[in-house]
Amino acid sequence: MKKLLFSLTTYSAIATLQLALMSPVHASTENSAQNKNVTSNEYRYDKPFVAAESLLPKTSGALTSEEKISQSVDNVETDQQSLAKAGKHQQHLAVSKSSSDIVVSSINEFWIYESWVTLEQDIDYDGYHSTFSIEFDADTIFTRAPVYAVLYLGKNDVYESIHVSSEFYIYSEDSTDTFTIESTLVSGYPPGEYDILLELYDADTEMLVAYTDAYDDSALAYLPLESENNEYVVEDTVVIVEEHGGAWSLLPLCLLGGIVLVRRRIKRNI
Repeated sequence: MKKLLFSLTTYSAIATLQLALMSPVHASTENSAQNKNVTSNEYRYDKPFVAAESLLPKTSGALTSEEKISQSVDNVETDQQSLAKAGKHQQHLAVSKSSSDIVVSSINEFWIYESWVTLEQDIDYDGYHSTFSIEFDADTIFTRAPVYAVLYLGKNDVYESIHVSSEFYIYSEDSTDTFTIESTLVSGYPPGEYDILLELYDADTEMLVAYTDAYDDSALAYLPLESENNEYVVEDTVVIVEEHGGAWSLLPLCLLGGIVLVRRRIKRNI
C-alpha cells in the first residue's frame, strides 16, 4: 500500500511540474506614446525678460543718450508699454531640420560670439536633467539690431525646434547684452544625450543671420536630458497566465499509468 501511495504521489508531482512548465507566463508593460511638451522662460540682465511692443529697425548710427539709457531694459522709450510677443514667429515651432539644411543669408553682419549651457533639475539623481538653460552673446556690425532666436533640441544631426524667443536688441559687440532661454522638458523626451542648435534671425527681414550648434561649440553637444515625466518612473506590470487544456491531459494519463504499474506489482506479489 505504501508503494502504491508513493507511486501515485510521484506521478502527480511530475504531472504538476509539466503543467507548470507548459503554461506560458507573459509580462507586459503598457507604454503609450507621449507628445513632446516644453515650457520656456527668458531672462536678460539677471531678471525675467519682457519684450517691447515694437522695436526700431537696426541702425549703424550712434545711439542718442535716451536710447543708451533705455538699452538696459530693452525699451526704446521709457513710457512704452511691454508685452510678450505671443504668436509671432511661431512658424518656426515644431520644425525639424538637420545642420545641412541651414543657410545663412547675411555675410559677417551677425554672429554668436559665445554660448553657455547650464543643466538643472535632476529630481531622481540619475544624471539626466529635465531643465536646462542656454545663455548666448550675439554680436553684429550694427550699432543696434532687433533679432530673435529659435532653440532646437535633437539627436544624430536631426533637430526639432522647442522655443521661439521674443524679439530683443543686440548692440554691436557689447558683451553685457547676453540673452538666456531656460527650458523645461515636460514630456516626450526619454533619457538620452541631446544636442542643441540655436538660430538667430534678423527681426527686420525674417532672415536667418547666424547659428551655433554642437559642431561649432562642444558645450552644446551630448547633453544628458530627459523630460519630467521620466524623473520618477512607475511601471505597472500586468502578468497574464494562459492555461492550455492540453496540458491537463497529461495528469490523468500519468495517474492511469501509475495505477497499471501498481496493479502489475500487486499481481506479482500474489
